[in-house]
Amino acid sequence: MNTTTQIPPTPPPPDDTAPRIFAGLTSMMQFDELEIRNVVRGIIAPTDREKCFILIYWRTAAHAMSLSKLNSHQHFQAITMIARNLFEMSVDLKLIDIVPDGAEKLIAYVEVEKLRAAGKIVRFKQKHPTSRVDDSLYQSYIASEGTRIEATKARLWPGAKKIEGFANMNLADRSVLAGLEYEEVYEVEQPRMSWQVHSGLTGVANLKPETFTYMAGVGMTSCIKSYELILNAVIDEFKIEKVDEKIKQKLSVSKLLPWANDPAQAQQLYNEAIR
Repeated sequence: MNTTTQIPPTPPPPDDTAPRIFAGLTSMMQFDELEIRNVVRGIIAPTDREKCFILIYWRTAAHAMSLSKLNSHQHFQAITMIARNLFEMSVDLKLIDIVPDGAEKLIAYVEVEKLRAAGKIVRFKQKHPTSRVDDSLYQSYIASEGTRIEATKARLWPGAKKIEGFANMNLADRSVLAGLEYEEVYEVEQPRMSWQVHSGLTGVANLKPETFTYMAGVGMTSCIKSYELILNAVIDEFKIEKVDEKIKQKLSVSKLLPWANDPAQAQQLYNEAIR
């Protein structure tokens, strides 16, 4: 089977594109629930590495559920914000095997960030003692866990004063390290959505009403791409292909089924995927 199955050649009407993109997400969610979810649920006593995949998988599933409710162009900002996070998580999974001690760093980075956040709160209270912020819990956390976390930080990221992600590099560099497919998303897709993620007016000023539908579609398309990357990573990690050697082809075609012109063409697409 050629895994680069293409969208059917007969294009849908322009006003039908956004609903079909949205339906592509729904189709992938159905595939996920049917083919992958029970495998993830069935992992007993996961290793730290497996925990990384499991937790990112469940975050992804939660995002997909949120996206399933954002079925209007009015949600274009929320859709693009989720697209950004899904992409970053797809990069994280890719880099686990590229960054030295990747899984350990991914887990440790959570604690490093907690300690950093606690320190900011305590310093704020010290700077503004009349503030109603109660920093006692954060002081206690720093006192009990700070030395241990700082030692882990020094071991995994020697000499680093500020850590940017578990790979300790910005998203642009992480995307390059992850490979061309990820770099393309960062350089081509992300700039078209960044105005909806960050503050300002540029992304919404002087636009035609139909442009917001377009932006929602671009964001949803990016979400679907990252969703697929993450599911493929989960398939690889838990060796699901050993049980179903066609599972990646089924995943690839799941997002295309809503683009079929009729049920017969949809069945043809599926049959090609599992041939």
